[in-house]
Amino acid sequence: MPQLYHYPQTNEELIQHYKLEPHPEGGYYAVTWNMTETMKSPFASDEEDRTIASCIYYLLCHKTPGCTDPPSHARSSDEPDPFKTWSSDIGVLHLNKSSTMHVHHAGRAKYTLISAKAPLGKGLVDENGDPLTKTVVMGDDIANGEIRQLLVEGGWWKVSEIPEADRTAVENGKADGSRAGALISEVVTPGFHWNDHTYLNQAKLRELFAGSSRSEALYEKFKKYVKEL
Repeated sequence: MPQLYHYPQTNEELIQHYKLEPHPEGGYYAVTWNMTETMKSPFASDEEDRTIASCIYYLLCHKTPGCTDPPSHARSSDEPDPFKTWSSDIGVLHLNKSSTMHVHHAGRAKYTLISAKAPLGKGLVDENGDPLTKTVVMGDDIANGEIRQLLVEGGWWKVSEIPEADRTAVENGKADGSRAGALISEVVTPGFHWNDHTYLNQAKLRELFAGSSRSEALYEKFKKYVKEL
């Protein structure tokens, strides 16, 4: 079966080799580096230091053998299930206060970025006065504008996914699903900390587009990327 792009290993091989685990945002990950040295982060809302930088592998993969269904919730029943809306091929909108450099290794991933309102972001707007939205594709097809590095500064809502056209090709039997996905590295500086991270929920999504003449249309467009706990 044809491949969509250069993808030397199957998703199952990548998960096993790099010991990837399900990420609460969707997809799989493994922490590969946490710098020993620490610093005071200008973005932290607490008094704790942060590592100067950290790095992970991150994988989105089409649902095939080796890419599991949502992980079972093993925590106390009183705690929210972090994998309630989990998917192997589509993430959820989230925001990091630190900057993240994404580095492409294989496959293709679509990223959607939305400028957050203050105090989380700069509240950048487009020509219509709506929150500024950017869409980029990470991949190796430079002739079609795909990029190998993507810098996302703090203050942007971000979601990644396998492009819909790629998922459709697999579902229609026109491409090999075991080699459909995207493997990247994410370097975060100051280093990643859950206290500097937040998810977009339904209420925050409506608030983000409040005041726009297209608020309902924008809400409907992005609500599928919202994580509900």
